Amino acid sequence: MKAAASSVHTRISRNVRRIEIATRRLSTDAFHGGVQSRFRGRGMDFDELREYEPGDDVRAIDWNASARTGRTFVKKYREERQLTVIFVVDMSASGALGAGDATKREQSVEIAGVLALAAQRSDHRVGLVMFTDFVEKLVPPARGRGHVGRVVHDLVAFEPKGRGTNLGLALKTLRERLHRRAVIVVLSDFLMGANDTTETRTELTLLARRHDVVCIRTGDRHDRELPSVGLLTLEDVETGEVVELDTGSARQRAALKEAVRETENRIRAMIRAARADLLEVDTLIPYLGPLIGFFKARGVRT
Repeated sequence: MKAAASSVHTRISRNVRRIEIATRRLSTDAFHGGVQSRFRGRGMDFDELREYEPGDDVRAIDWNASARTGRTFVKKYREERQLTVIFVVDMSASGALGAGDATKREQSVEIAGVLALAAQRSDHRVGLVMFTDFVEKLVPPARGRGHVGRVVHDLVAFEPKGRGTNLGLALKTLRERLHRRAVIVVLSDFLMGANDTTETRTELTLLARRHDVVCIRTGDRHDRELPSVGLLTLEDVETGEVVELDTGSARQRAALKEAVRETENRIRAMIRAARADLLEVDTLIPYLGPLIGFFKARGVRT
């Protein structure tokens, strides 16, 4: 028992260390700009009143102060620097696939950990939602090295109880609890049933109306193709449904390829329609370069 506990502790410590090392390569300025730029003009704190000057926006005039003094005053604002960043991480059984060194779930966990530490270095508040077919863990957003360190530990140490996917429920739970504008980073393969797809589309759209939503979709070769090995019995890791495929059949392989293409197009269309941003990563490709490029590009766009 002690040996098993020591092995788990070693694994967790090693994964946390990997995340810390990767974070050093992610420019904090690039990450901060990539989340801050979307809130310019919206995440603003009142600073002071000053007299109107030619060229000032007339919408900034404080009519009450102007009426009291007989002079025209405008409200001056400063941009809010501290944001709330919440990670919504899919821990369902479909994340256990991995053709590379890491599974989809492990890649999602590492990316969330890297971004959480980058957010902490920018003094942002960090929160966490981990879900399967129900919300398994919810960590309210807070600031500070100790808090974010616990979030990273929770990510790498977590063992899910459920197997299915209910992203729509996770997003709804977050939306109902979130009372201030936030950056929401959703990490998932977005593989789900028809019912959850409908709810996810609705909740993603509602969240993106008020918040800055980033979807990071993890992919794997096993999601897209099957080896040609003749008859193959497959079990859905989330539902337990068993199907038999003749992988040697060109017709069945073509049908599978088309089904995968339709699924990917549907996922991209759903995210695009919600006006959320999308980054797609793959277990066979190092994620850090695309991640850095993605947030640098967001920092350039306004």
